[in-house]
Amino acid sequence: MLRKGKGLLIALLAVTLLVVAGCGKEKSAAGDNKKTLYFIPIVDTGAYWNPMKKGAEDAAKHYHYTLVTKTSPSAEPSKKEKHIGFIKEATAKGVAGIAVAPIEKKSFVDSIKAAQEKDIPVITFDADLENEADRTAYVGTNNHSAGKELGKRAAEEMKAKGINSGSIAIVCVDVAQPTMIDREKGLKEGFEEVYGADAKNFKFLATIQDNDQPSESKKQLEGYISANKDLVTVFSLGSEGPDVGVMSAIESQGKSGDILHYGFDYTDTWLKGVEDGRITAIVDQDAYQIGYQVIENLVKAIDGEKIDKTIPIDVKYVPAGELKAYGEEKSKVKTDSAEDETKESTK
Repeated sequence: MLRKGKGLLIALLAVTLLVVAGCGKEKSAAGDNKKTLYFIPIVDTGAYWNPMKKGAEDAAKHYHYTLVTKTSPSAEPSKKEKHIGFIKEATAKGVAGIAVAPIEKKSFVDSIKAAQEKDIPVITFDADLENEADRTAYVGTNNHSAGKELGKRAAEEMKAKGINSGSIAIVCVDVAQPTMIDREKGLKEGFEEVYGADAKNFKFLATIQDNDQPSESKKQLEGYISANKDLVTVFSLGSEGPDVGVMSAIESQGKSGDILHYGFDYTDTWLKGVEDGRITAIVDQDAYQIGYQVIENLVKAIDGEKIDKTIPIDVKYVPAGELKAYGEEKSKVKTDSAEDETKESTK
């Protein structure tokens, strides 16, 4: 009997120790999550998204937070649902803050609100929600204004070249993506502002969507060039797929230097089309600064500081002839920033 009681006591002690250890792990995990930030870009590769991720990583390191990047491939069939799931995952873990590039303006609202109800600040970037009250802040370009700048500058150059009519093509990754909707709307407004009543002499063809697959945009634009002999200008509104696809189509159809091509965001890919005229000019966002400012302002919000509801990042218009020097300067800025962060971390 004594032996049985002693065995029962040992078993109870073992269970107690396991429970205590488990509670300790839960507390430890919760504590770790309070220094964790979720960063949810649409993708994390490419000339635009890669430096943005680097900016976010550098800022997180500077402020001593762990950055968890969650995303999915461009062609992911359930991409929207997966990214909403990342927000819910972060909320359930009780992370310190969330930064997300919403794929749509409305469908992300409920999950973002649920996070904020748990006192988790949520900053949107690259694209925004319809109502600013539904998120803590937005960091990034005013895509409507950026599109308008591109449309105006392109129209001014076209007018100077004596182009007074013709078809115009627009190529993007996803026609339902908020950034693309805003850029296209602004582009057309800027174009019409410059041409005035003569804008009716131009025809905007149905927007090409390639899901970031250059072979798709190449094929569709080749069809447009064949069917519309009066095609004078193409706008590619961002990401590597449209950039490569448009330049490839212009080359394959023997239209290098004849069809004007205006792009969005800097990539070394543009340099391949400068000499033969497959790129005319671009507007560029400072992707690295977007990433850095997202995390910096997220940390401020976590610390209880009041931040602006919108933190704008300006765009720059860059003609083809200036792209090489511009790219070298951007590379230097990123390198210098990384070196500064290294020096700071060793102090």
